[in-house]
Parts: sequence; structure tokens; C-alpha cells
Amino acid sequence: MTESSPVPLFRCVLFVAVLLGLSESPVVSGDQSSAAERPVVQQPADAVVVGINGHYRVGHPTMIRLVEPLESNPSAAEASNHVFDGYLESTDGDGVRVRYDPIPDSTGGQIGYVVPGSEAAPLKIVRREDGTTRDLVNMRFPTAGDPTLGPTMIPSVMPWVIAIGDPLGVDRIGVSNVLVDKTASIAVTKITDAQSLPLNNLGYGGVDLVMINAPGADVLASMTITQQDALATWLRHGGKMMVCLGESAGQIAQAAPWLIEMLPIEEVAIERYDPAAFEMFMSSQNPLSDFRGVKLPRRVGRALISGRTTRRITAVQAAEYVVGFGHVAVVAADLDRPEFAEWPERLEFVTQLAGEMLTPQSENRDVRDRSTTFGDLAGQMRGTLDQFPIKTSFSFSFLSVIVMLLIAAIGPLDYLLINRVFGKPLLGWLSFPIIAIALSAVLVTQAAPNVAKSASEKVPGENSVGNTLELLRANQFQVTDIDLIDGVGRGFAWCTVYSHEPVEVDLRYSTFEAMEPIRQADANGPTTFVFPMGYPGKVFGGIEMANENSVFGQYEVTPKSLGRGMETSVQQLTIAPRSSKSLAARVSFTPKTVPDIGVTRRPGSELLRGEFVNPLPYDILDGVLVYGNWVYLLPTRVPAGASVPQLNDLRQKNFRWRLTRQHSLEKNETETTPWSPSDFTDSKRVAEMMMFHRAAGGELYTGLRHDALGDLDLSDVLVEDRCILVGRTEVPLFDLQVRDRGDQSETFDRHEGDVLSVVRVILPVRTTRLN
Repeated sequence: MTESSPVPLFRCVLFVAVLLGLSESPVVSGDQSSAAERPVVQQPADAVVVGINGHYRVGHPTMIRLVEPLESNPSAAEASNHVFDGYLESTDGDGVRVRYDPIPDSTGGQIGYVVPGSEAAPLKIVRREDGTTRDLVNMRFPTAGDPTLGPTMIPSVMPWVIAIGDPLGVDRIGVSNVLVDKTASIAVTKITDAQSLPLNNLGYGGVDLVMINAPGADVLASMTITQQDALATWLRHGGKMMVCLGESAGQIAQAAPWLIEMLPIEEVAIERYDPAAFEMFMSSQNPLSDFRGVKLPRRVGRALISGRTTRRITAVQAAEYVVGFGHVAVVAADLDRPEFAEWPERLEFVTQLAGEMLTPQSENRDVRDRSTTFGDLAGQMRGTLDQFPIKTSFSFSFLSVIVMLLIAAIGPLDYLLINRVFGKPLLGWLSFPIIAIALSAVLVTQAAPNVAKSASEKVPGENSVGNTLELLRANQFQVTDIDLIDGVGRGFAWCTVYSHEPVEVDLRYSTFEAMEPIRQADANGPTTFVFPMGYPGKVFGGIEMANENSVFGQYEVTPKSLGRGMETSVQQLTIAPRSSKSLAARVSFTPKTVPDIGVTRRPGSELLRGEFVNPLPYDILDGVLVYGNWVYLLPTRVPAGASVPQLNDLRQKNFRWRLTRQHSLEKNETETTPWSPSDFTDSKRVAEMMMFHRAAGGELYTGLRHDALGDLDLSDVLVEDRCILVGRTEVPLFDLQVRDRGDQSETFDRHEGDVLSVVRVILPVRTTRLN
């Protein structure tokens, strides 16, 4: 009997073992102590509140509050500073453990902020005691459910409303009295105690709307100055409010004078209004009686409802005002009063004033009939930032051919050649390892870093920082927004860090030096909070991990005071070989005031005229000036402080046409370039869409939602008295710095990678007569 060749199954097992032996093990470091080594004191379930009254969103900074701020026998640090002496632990979107240190000056039981990476992510509260640590709480974040029943995770497609007062029936949207499983489609968090409101504007992350009316006056009066500043900062940074200032406007003005100061209301004067305008706005057949409300200015903001007083004087009864990058809708009526509560059209009236914000969306339509796994514009930006020239990529078809050739080589070809041609089956023990090793060597060689191709990435002024970090790259997208009207500054930075070799690094965003020319010297800030960016699901794509990732060591998010601001660093971050990690930063600062700055509008038209001066101490590249639906194309480079003599001489385009790449054809026809969600090659194009998504048509044009980073969209700020300067800066305003922990270096250095730094400046528009 002829001797048979080696068993094919054994050959396959041996080949897999060879490949596993060639793979590199990631660096595992950091705090490896087990939770079992620390004593655990389990607190009651209601001793900890996550988010705002138990409501939170995945991927957003979430406030953690202890109902009892300090236990008996507090530590020395707690007793002297009245702050929590410890830290928080959770997991990011990759399932890696993250330690969050408390934000400086956290008091009142609000011990810190955590960015949960998934639904029901673990949460651990650890307290320091006499040189040791003790677990106070070991729990999980709430799962998704009915927001009316208690703590729950709020999906990205569900609007989230904070009601300081009466929710005006918004909490009943989607609720059915017949179907038991028909729950509310709007998440409403009712605030009955001011202690549940955040002390930092980060705590409002993910909130879509804050409603304020007369029943919430007691809560407003109980808010601390820190809580008032937090809510006001959230509004100026892109939040949205709906305020009812009816007959009880004086009560709200007394409880929250800071709120009235942000509105263009010089005096809280009460008028009696004819309800005909409300009835006509809703086409209602149910009459209302006369009502009393605050007198709103007629020539400021955008009038939503115009009517008359009972004295037949024209008056604005509802208006929308731009405050910084946010919006406030003011209704000159107490909609919580019985005469409005009994009005059948009240709920529809509220939803009409709020616009699309209170329109429930179907979660199932996000990724249906689409070639991508994500349903949000942030998912496309994530894919765009994850493109690195240094990383050699192979198509799926190429890898399939390699696998087929391998199977053929160790199967039929090996058998026919060794057994039939040479007649020596024992040579199979030699041919198989030769083929496996040769193929592995070829694949390893082809997977080498493409350093020559990525050499063109290097940004002027960057230096190599050691052998390990020479193969580290970081692609960045940065947006700096400056409002020169209300004196508000904010920033968002998103970086994806790639390493070809296993590495453990510290990262931070340095903003003090870069922002010094535009920051007001005597103001607080800048304040920077860095956190892990992205999570698996329908927003960013990806599959959620079932268990915690125990391969990588825990890394730390460490905020610390720096001058009158705050800087956050990420320490002991492990990046596996040939993989990437995403981080983001939120920045808040007060810009310098620029006197006599702005542009002039032709009376009775949407066209601008006169001189334009670059108000920034930086050169503006590829800049445009956007006013209404018109965009003015500035010169390729506008130096700092330089001027354009006449805006009339600049080329003008329809803004929406520019965003959608629409152009005219013959016979008065137009053609629009369709949006491709699977295109990851043009970061500028994706960034442009993120900054003005609604102006381009929103989801109707892109097929993608814009929930995760919807606050970056300034389409609604394009009102009559404001225009926006948009352009790139040559030098990034947020300086990402990296330190290799393996080199025991104490200095942070710059890195290589593509950086897209965009700045947007809101300028006042004046109307003057033509000479």
C-alpha cells in the first residue's frame, strides 16, 4: 500500500500556528490591579445618579452624582476641599477600561464626568483612603427603555428635552392610551430639584432642548451661580431653549435674571394680547381668550408669530433669537395656564414653534438600503480620518485570491506534485512549512509601513520624536468658532491616532499658546476636555463588544487646572500594532473683542457691499463669506488684518448650490452632484457638510443624519443680522502633542499627519443707505 501524505487538517492547524507566532503582541500596561484586590462597599442603587435624573446618551460626557456627597469619615482631601477624592472607571467604545479623574472644583455631590462607550457600560466609583483605594460603587449605566419610567439610555435618534417647569404635553408625544407597548417618542427629563442640574456645561451634552416656564421658577431660583453659568454656556455654545414669558414673566425675571440678560428685552413690560394670531397660526377652530405676556422687541430676532394687542397695536407674540451659537424661542404667553392647557392645539403649537427638533424619527431607517454600516455624518468623518498613507491596504478580492492560492498550494497541487510526480509523500512534511513560511514572509514584507509615501504628510515645524513614534500618525479635524457679537468662543477637535508598532503614549491638546492672540486675557479659560470618540452602533458603525476588553491596559483621562482654565490629558493610552484610536476635545474660551468690525448690507436686499477686514491674527486660506443663501469667494489667502476693498467685486454663488455642487445645464436645467456616504477620500468635503448640513438639505441630500455632532451645524445662525467667515488656518489652533511613555520622556512633542483646521467667525451685518 502506498504511503499517504500528511493529514491536510494537521497542515492547516500548523499553518494557523505559524501565523499566530508571527503576529505581534500589543503592549499591555497601566493599572493591572484587579477590582477584587480592593475592598468594595456597595452603595444602594439610588445613591448614584448618572446624567440628568438618570437620563444620558452614549458617547457624550455624562455627569455622575452622589446623592450623599460625602460619607462619614471623609478623607483629609475631601474634608479640606469639599471635593471627591477618588476617580471613576468605565469603558470606551472598544471595551477598554478608562479612568476619569474628577473635574477641578467639582462639588455638591457631582464627582465627575464619564463618557460611556456603550449601553449599560460598567461604572465604578473608587475612593482614596489613607494611601489605599476603596470601591464605593460597582454598577452599570441604565439600559434603553421608556424615559417616562425612570433612568434610561436615550438613543441618538430620540429627541431629548429638559423641562424646568411644565413639559406642555411634549412628554406625551407618541404615547398611546390603547397600545400598551407604545411608549413616548420624546425623552423628557422633568426637573423638580435644582441639585439634579449639572455644574458644568459638559453635563448637557446630548440635550436637544431646554424648556422653561412659570412652574419652574422655584427651580431657577434655587440654582447656584455655577449651575446658571453652566446652562448659559451650553446655550451660547449651540444649545436651544424655549421660554414662556407670559403674565408671570416678572417671576421668572426675578428667579433667573441671567436668562433675561441674554435676551434682547430691555424691560419686562406686560401687554394684553389678542389671541387671533395664535388661532390663525394653527388654523384653529377653538377660540382662545385674551392673554397677558411680555412685550417683545419688533426689530430684533426672527418673528415667529406677529399679532396685535387688545389696543390694536402691532406686536410680536413669539420670536426666535440667536444667542452666541444657540437659539432661544420666546413665547409671550404662559402656555401652562388652564386656558392653554385645555386648548386642543397646544401640543401641536409647541411642536410647530420648536420645528423639526420635536419630530420623532424612526430608528430602523438609519442604515436601511445603504452601502455603509453607519447612519450618521459623524460615521463618515470617522472613516475619512482613518485613512493613512503609511498603512498599506489590500482589497478583499486580493486577500481572497491569496487564501485560494494557499489552499491550492497545500492541497491539490501539493498532493499531485509530491505524490504523483515525485512519488515521495514524506516530502510533504518539508513542502508545507516552506510554503507557509514563504507566504508569511511575503505578507509581512508587503505590510511594512509605507514611509516614503507618507513623507509628504509632514506639517512644517513637526519633528520626529524617537524610533517608536516615527511610525505614529494622527489625522485631525478641528473647528474653531468665534462669535464677535456676543463674545463667545468654542472649539471641537477630533483626532484619529494610528501606530504601526505597539506603543503606549500620553496625549494632550495644548490650546493656551495657540489661542493667546484671540483669547481675552482677563477671562477664564480656555477650558479643554478630552474624551474617547466614537462608539459601536448605527451612528459610527461597528459591532458592540459583548464583554470588557481585557487585553489592553486601562488608560486615564485627567483634567487639571491650568491658570484660570482647564487642560485635559490622556495618559497610558495603548495603541495596538497597525490599529488606530479616536479622541476628541471640547474647548471653551472668551475671544477678544474687535471694535468696529463687521460688514454692510445693501438695504432691501441680501447683497453685501463695502470693505471687508480679516478680524483674526491668522491668515485665512480658501475663505468664504456666507450671508443668507449667498457665499462670497474671498482670495485664496487673506493675510491677518488684511482687507478686501469691495465685496461687490468678489465672485458670488448660491450657497446651497455650492454645498451640493449644483450647476446649470442647457435649457434652464440644473444638475446636483449626489452625496456618497462611502467616500472617505475628501475630508474637506465631509467637514463642509458637517458645518452646514441643514443648509444643504440635511438628510434629504446626504441620506445621513447629523445627531452625534449636530451642534457643529451653524445653518440656523445665518440670519439677517449675521454673516459667517469660513476658512482654513495654516497652523492648527489646537496643538495635539504626544509623549512616548516607553522613552521615559517628560516632554510632549508634535507628530505627523493630516490636519484640517477650520475657523468660523460670526460678524455683525449693518444696514446703511447707498450714497
